[in-house]
Amino acid sequence: MFTAAELIQAYSKDPLHRYQMESPTIQGHQVNSVCWDSIDVFLRIEEDSLSEWSREGETAIQTTAAASMLSEVIQWEKVETILQRDYEFMKEIWLDVSPRRRRSIISALLATKNALHEFKKDGIVETYDDLL
Repeated sequence: MFTAAELIQAYSKDPLHRYQMESPTIQGHQVNSVCWDSIDVFLRIEEDSLSEWSREGETAIQTTAAASMLSEVIQWEKVETILQRDYEFMKEIWLDVSPRRRRSIISALLATKNALHEFKKDGIVETYDDLL
């Protein structure tokens, strides 16, 4: 069993899905104004499901690790399912973190959700507070 620190270190040392996808269906961008992490997500959507997800950006160790973990579980999920995800989901698949770090572990999810809202043209723009 890994400790939280070992898990974060493992996922940040060898990050998953860290590349700029060619010809994404939609992409999103998120900046965490607390720590200035900047993440870009690239999504390919097929038959109302997320068929491919990747990301790039300048992120701290917690954001990098959480994005890697998110990338493992989000592939092939329905768009509507992803739009229901929030901090509690990240806490389930990842781990609970201090209130100070919560924005870090949802940055990739927030960027993904806002890209999906843009894809759906529903006029919704979520914030960190919406997911927390």
